[in-house]
Amino acid sequence: MNVSIIPQLVKKDFLLVYRTLLMFALVSLSFIGILPLLHGNIPNWVLINIGFMMLLGPAATCGIVLLMKTNVFEKEKSTQPFIMSLPVSAKEFTQAKLLINLPVFTVFWLVVSAVAFYFAFGLGLFPQGAVPFVTMVFLGIFVAYTCILSVSLLFQSLPMTVLSILIFELGTSAYLWTIAFLDPVAHFVYGPVMVWNTTATTIVTVQVLVAVFAILMTLHIQGTKRDFI
Repeated sequence: MNVSIIPQLVKKDFLLVYRTLLMFALVSLSFIGILPLLHGNIPNWVLINIGFMMLLGPAATCGIVLLMKTNVFEKEKSTQPFIMSLPVSAKEFTQAKLLINLPVFTVFWLVVSAVAFYFAFGLGLFPQGAVPFVTMVFLGIFVAYTCILSVSLLFQSLPMTVLSILIFELGTSAYLWTIAFLDPVAHFVYGPVMVWNTTATTIVTVQVLVAVFAILMTLHIQGTKRDFI
């Protein structure tokens, strides 16, 4: 295995998208800076809705744009024959794509989650009992992204990737709403103390395991391929 080819592929993709990353980072920082100005000047329920869109919008869009530009469009524009002229396997190709896409989205997701938790609980917009459910919501977003990324890497197809975005967005909303009405979760959401009961910890554990499984499964399947053009 040529250990140098993966950093080279990651560097190639980074040079192609760093302006895009910078743009989304600036937009996110601008929105984060706007939120404190809105606090206290608009009703809390309005701030919650606006804040949710302002925080998650740039992060989610950046993640999708990045995987499209570094992976799907690479196949659509027929630039992969050049990559395959290099000494690179399907598994190395996949590792390189994961190393450019996953860390970038994870950083965005962590920053957005931290800011959201500060505004939601540090400023008292939500009761402490909502901490487990809000954690499930943000983990659900991360799980949906990893699944979409996996589909884009496995199929490298624009229609399949778009379809996966639709399926995982709708699926995530559906199962989170279902969780919200589960008695062991709903009973404590409006309470003054966070309660990590068996149901809450099981849901969070399953979410983490699904994200890990999606990545490992993608690496395994790609590792069995001999040709992916």
